[in-house]
Amino acid sequence: MSNNNNKSKSAISLQESWASNLSDYILLRRQQTHVAYNVTDIKVEAQSKHIGKAEDNGLFTALFVMLATHLDEGHTVLTIEAAEHDTPLQGQINGELVALYAWQQNLLEMMATPILALMDAQIDAPSKDDSSIEPPLFGSLDTLFSKRAQLWAQLALSNHEKEMMVKRFDTIAMLYQRLKNTDLTTFLQSIHEHTLFSDVNLNTSNIKNSLSKNRPIIYQIQEIETDNETRISLTFWLHRAWQAEFNLAKNINNILNQQVSPLHIAMPENLHEHQVKAINVANNNAFSIITGGPGTGKTYTVAQLVIALQQATESGGDGDKHIRFSTDSASLALAAPTGKAAQRMQESLQAALDAANVELQLQEAKTIHRLLGIGRTGRPRYNADNPLGEDIIIVDEASMLGVELANYLVSAVKPGARLILLGDANQLAAVDAGAVLADLCRIPLLQSIHAELTESRRFSADSGIGKLASQINKAEVDTQAIWKLLRQDEALSFQYVNTLQTESILDNRIKNSLSNKKLLLGITHNYNPYVNKIRNLLENPIEKFVPDSVKGTITLLMEIFNQFRVLSAGHNGEWGDHYINNYLTQWHLAELKLPLGQNTWFHGRPVMVLQNNYELGLFNGDIGFCLQTSNDRSRLEVFFENKTQGIAVNLLNEEVIATAYAMTIHKSQGSEFDHVAITFDNSHARLLSKELIYTAVTRAKQQVTIYSTKQAFERAVKTPTERHTGLALQFSKL
Repeated sequence: MSNNNNKSKSAISLQESWASNLSDYILLRRQQTHVAYNVTDIKVEAQSKHIGKAEDNGLFTALFVMLATHLDEGHTVLTIEAAEHDTPLQGQINGELVALYAWQQNLLEMMATPILALMDAQIDAPSKDDSSIEPPLFGSLDTLFSKRAQLWAQLALSNHEKEMMVKRFDTIAMLYQRLKNTDLTTFLQSIHEHTLFSDVNLNTSNIKNSLSKNRPIIYQIQEIETDNETRISLTFWLHRAWQAEFNLAKNINNILNQQVSPLHIAMPENLHEHQVKAINVANNNAFSIITGGPGTGKTYTVAQLVIALQQATESGGDGDKHIRFSTDSASLALAAPTGKAAQRMQESLQAALDAANVELQLQEAKTIHRLLGIGRTGRPRYNADNPLGEDIIIVDEASMLGVELANYLVSAVKPGARLILLGDANQLAAVDAGAVLADLCRIPLLQSIHAELTESRRFSADSGIGKLASQINKAEVDTQAIWKLLRQDEALSFQYVNTLQTESILDNRIKNSLSNKKLLLGITHNYNPYVNKIRNLLENPIEKFVPDSVKGTITLLMEIFNQFRVLSAGHNGEWGDHYINNYLTQWHLAELKLPLGQNTWFHGRPVMVLQNNYELGLFNGDIGFCLQTSNDRSRLEVFFENKTQGIAVNLLNEEVIATAYAMTIHKSQGSEFDHVAITFDNSHARLLSKELIYTAVTRAKQQVTIYSTKQAFERAVKTPTERHTGLALQFSKL
């Protein structure tokens, strides 16, 4: 059995363990509650019988598990649609003729996918005759139901995995019994009568009432009129996801309705019209969104507002309100989802202020978690009852905001303060559920407070990187135009990686596949300047007791290290960051003639922090260097940028530290490098999207090299990320 199959089974088991077990617990508590309060009332007794009905329980369990799966994949909702005059498909399942509508097939397929995937991977399932016109799902379910015992015997599963798969099968069977030969009206009625589902098609005052009953699944029914027919859209949320989206929309609307006093801004002559609009939008509104690609001047534009705030301070403010602003005040907050993005934001904003000859030292930019005081409990210290004290809150890399973190942020903005979101809506959505920035940019109510910057100063009209990013962003991607660009532009190159199939040559610049080891050896050459500097520090160790020397050394080391970076689509496989980091580690040790032992810490090891550590002042995304601090090779400390003291390696948990020669594209958000190598192959198919490749390409300032297969690359640029969210629905009810 392959490693990939093992991993997929483990993921299924983990997911089933919490989602399925939690739904079982909810059903048990529901039954116990009704038994506890049961009296001789005939209606109550009838209701108790209804509550124990297996089909009703199966319906709840199925939707709960599907919603939990969706949440893990970044979606906040599950939506099914059907037209009044849809025609069901008929087929044989388990010896009976069954009619299923398209929406019913979709639900059953979602539930059955994990088992069907294992069947495909490990079992030669009986195939239907080629002349059969029966829909594929019918054949798969027929095999699943009629050969259950045989399937369990053939699947190589542990006892726990088998238990989870049996539970999944039972849920599929109950869902099938509920759906077969029924229609949407009957299905909607069963949802409406179920005590664990709550309908939000009520006025706002009744929503809280409904939610106070602790119903774990929230739903909303919409009728969508088209030219030819009426379609019914049914949207489901887990309670927590619905609450986060509902509160986020409500709080943003509250901020929008706040009045702010515009600051007097002296517009620099070098601004273009989109920047002027962005400044005016941010100046005149309590909530604003400024989006744009790399180098379009988002930070520089916001700097004009900061300058105006300082000038208002010096002149005593407008009217009766005196705006205090100094290095000691809390008038301005700078934040981003990761420590690295926050640091880059501060550097960019400080550079813009320096260029304008404004003598102002900004306060330290923080992660959003740190700004809100989110600690081990996961709950923020600052909220609606205890708001932040800042007058202006600027959040960069807002595309990385998930719905829950965004909700915490907007809840903590004090009345009369400005909240400005900066970001690139074309970048990857958050790792957490939701696509907040992209959703907000599409909501009609917010169009007047959204300014988009389109003119890039980093990438000129002739820039190959800019052209490639633009091509990837097109709604209809022209792969031939992209290949032509890769062939012709000196800043771009494509290297074929080895696959089971030989791929054709584009031309002399895009060479046929060399061995992957040879390609990796070529990648090491880009890190030679870094290793040479590390070798020098081996001979002349860092002066750990001289703060200025430490800061200067680490700053220079970071500049050299940032000249090149490997960005991979995922962790696994020969072109994932784990394998590449292992390869480059062995190369590094050999180059410096360091011991090839089992110790993971060695002189020159570049590392990334994977989890916030407030005690050590380290944040997710921080980059550091493990350095020998004396002639004793066992004396190793890790030095991070903007810190004047090292941290002993034994204080760093290896579980939340990773070698950083290569990192995932997700982890690279908020960073920039001179030359970027992007690595992925067919094994990463599930992770690939145009947003992923766009994000990776736009991390580069001078050069991009793509290591992939033709099939994987074309699939990536043609696959837009689709996040199913309900934020727009929440705004439509305001």
